[in-house]
Amino acid sequence: MSHYAKIVLDELFGIDNFKNEIIWCYKERERVLNFYNPKHDVILFYSKSGSSNRTFNWRGACEEFSEVTKAKFKYVDEKGHYQIRGTNTQGSPIRAADGLTPEHEKKYPGLTYRDYLEDRPGVAPRDWWTIPIINKAADERLDYATQKPEALLERIINVSSNEGDLVLDFFCGSGTTCAVAEKLSRRWIGCDLSRWAIHITRKRLLGIENCRPFEVLNLGKYERKYWMGVTFGGKKEDDIQMVLFQYIAFMLKLYGAELLTGMQHIHGKKGRALVHIGAVDAPVTIDEVNASIEECLGVDQKELHVLGWEWEMGMTPYIVQEAKRRGVKLLLVTIPREVMEQQAIEKGDIRFFEVAHLEVDLKTYKGRKVTVGLKDFAFPYADMIPEDVRDKIKKWSDYIDYWAIDWNFQNDTFMNGWVAYRTRKERKPLLKSDTHIYEKPGKYTIMVKAVDIFGNDTSQTFDVEVK
Repeated sequence: MSHYAKIVLDELFGIDNFKNEIIWCYKERERVLNFYNPKHDVILFYSKSGSSNRTFNWRGACEEFSEVTKAKFKYVDEKGHYQIRGTNTQGSPIRAADGLTPEHEKKYPGLTYRDYLEDRPGVAPRDWWTIPIINKAADERLDYATQKPEALLERIINVSSNEGDLVLDFFCGSGTTCAVAEKLSRRWIGCDLSRWAIHITRKRLLGIENCRPFEVLNLGKYERKYWMGVTFGGKKEDDIQMVLFQYIAFMLKLYGAELLTGMQHIHGKKGRALVHIGAVDAPVTIDEVNASIEECLGVDQKELHVLGWEWEMGMTPYIVQEAKRRGVKLLLVTIPREVMEQQAIEKGDIRFFEVAHLEVDLKTYKGRKVTVGLKDFAFPYADMIPEDVRDKIKKWSDYIDYWAIDWNFQNDTFMNGWVAYRTRKERKPLLKSDTHIYEKPGKYTIMVKAVDIFGNDTSQTFDVEVK
């Protein structure tokens, strides 16, 4: 794909800022193929601006000496710095009299003693790098097909940035770039369309000793509003109603429902159930669901499906229980982001999942102490799990890969106050939190966020009072 990428990058950075094509060579076990056995990948090296003010820490890209070159040198200190065999310390070209033969002088013209006495691990950077791929047994491997070794990203980041600089990876995958940037004291931003990729990256970062605080953000409504505008038009103010109509009709079709008109909150019908479609740019609220329930009761219907992108905090399981009390079977269904991908639609890969919910054991103690334990995790779409995975699941906790607590949720950003997650060494998640001590007595809102084994987030809030 490098030839396609280069055309885009030439336009993005300017063709004059293309610096080089680097060949990343790696050793791999021999394979029988129909054509050549691949042993390298391509790295396209661009700068953001001209060479006068770009960052290039060339020592960060230095490589170890080759075995042939090492034969001419010896170690001089505990750091492994090399010294030319000979007595020339003036930085002048190496001569045969300094310990090298004329053949060596022809093979390595212009080499100086000073070249190899500086504080660096080896020879100056070249445009081909020999860095092994990740061993399948290594702890670093996270089973991503395109995962890069940390050693590769370490060289790229070291040579192209300084401590405190910002490193950006638009396709972060398993989070190698973010993890290496964090270890090298760089700031970083990682992006990915996959929920699971973001979750894997989050866990990888949390496993780094002394990892600095970071946020997990969702483009959410901005991405969705853009998609709706592109898909259904509506550039003029008077087009808005038509755009909304087309959006609702589109979503009902994907859900397998038929369009209904003449009602304020009910948009369609699927079998015996009425259907309400939540807005693109806002979470579905409790008031919105209650209004839909009222319309159901008004036309003597007893089942309601509400589809939404996001949900008001604390909605489940309260609103489901409230609807049941009023005689309506309520199903809350999350709209998957895959509906914005035409390829997924054409393949029939769209799946609508019922909203999961948590049950917790929240305990308070003297001294303003609180603990939270997980009691249950309702996983309503278990029947859609592949059989080979389903056979390995023995209890509800097997669905949970990660969970975290915000001890004082303020209806804005979720703040990780405590977190637990699976690792390769510890497969069972911890189901009870450490004790949290509040500084002052009062009423607090605790938010618990759980991420299941498929990368889906489930969040619920709980009120607590400490004295």
